[in-house]
Amino acid sequence: MRQHPIGTGPFKFVGFKPNEYIKVTRNPDYWKKRRPYLDGIEYTIIRNLSTAILAFVTGKFDMTFAYSVMEPLLKDVNSQMPDAICELAPIGVNRSLITNRDKPPFDNPDLRRAMALSFDRKAFIDIITEGQGDIGGVMQPPPEGLWGMPPEILKALPGYDPDVQKNRVEARQIMEKLGYGPANRLRVKLSARDLPFFLDPAVLMIDQLKEVYIDGELEMIDTTILAAEGHAQGLHCWTQPRGGRARSRQ
Repeated sequence: MRQHPIGTGPFKFVGFKPNEYIKVTRNPDYWKKRRPYLDGIEYTIIRNLSTAILAFVTGKFDMTFAYSVMEPLLKDVNSQMPDAICELAPIGVNRSLITNRDKPPFDNPDLRRAMALSFDRKAFIDIITEGQGDIGGVMQPPPEGLWGMPPEILKALPGYDPDVQKNRVEARQIMEKLGYGPANRLRVKLSARDLPFFLDPAVLMIDQLKEVYIDGELEMIDTTILAAEGHAQGLHCWTQPRGGRARSRQ
């Protein structure tokens, strides 16, 4: 199923070559008559975001993936391709740290709290997205999000107090009670997909965890081994932050 998906959608699978392309063709038996409108689609897989945007600007591709146009690249498109329609829109996508709570020492809620207290969330937004993003919980924050927590409640959660230094002092105190410190640092492995918009926040997170005696080793996972994700790379590249989306189209 991973190499030869069937499906009943508007297009039928033709072929997939890792790091090169995904091809689909029109499904003549699609349930809705006279659709799809296209005879087929070829997704070109380009790992480098700048290369993908350059190919779009030169007219090699018709569109880019919505989340691959980060702020600097969006500016490049606007300057080099004035007839392109580019927009930055809010979207409820967040970056999350997920730990295995059944595996020690992550089964200790105090340690997980210390990890949450180590983060400077504003730094993520400022560094990765040039300020285009919002700090939120599980749900997209107001005003775009209808169910997100209001700022005064959000700030009361562990790690959301804007006083980052105070948070980290508390985090170090927790870690020291658990037996960690400058001479006994916790070593962890952090897995992230081998794409820039996943790796960039992972690297930043590893740097911030160092503030609370946690040393992370980055493990990069090739997206092409994840069949369901393979379709998402093509034509495209990717991006983006929580609270923002950049999209370009002709």
